[in-house]
Amino acid sequence: MSLYYALEIVAVVTAVLLVVGIVRLGWFLALGVGTGPIVGYVLSRGPGLPDYRSDIGNWAEPLGLFSLVVEGLLVALSAACILRRARTDALHPGP
Repeated sequence: MSLYYALEIVAVVTAVLLVVGIVRLGWFLALGVGTGPIVGYVLSRGPGLPDYRSDIGNWAEPLGLFSLVVEGLLVALSAACILRRARTDALHPGP
């Protein structure tokens, strides 16, 4: 199974979790959904990946750069929500 398909499945599961209110796990998965493609971009443009070497050195591909911006925003939002939740839980511990 391609990692792209796995990413899409996890992204849909993440969206469902956030919509139904399972926010702690949802935001944690969202952090991974944003971070995974960023790591893949760096690896595919840097040292290359097994059986995928056509993008080595292609750092300025417009769609890739746009994707990095969107994924970076998702990582920032996810991290902010996780940290806010952690601070709220620390200030108001549950039973």
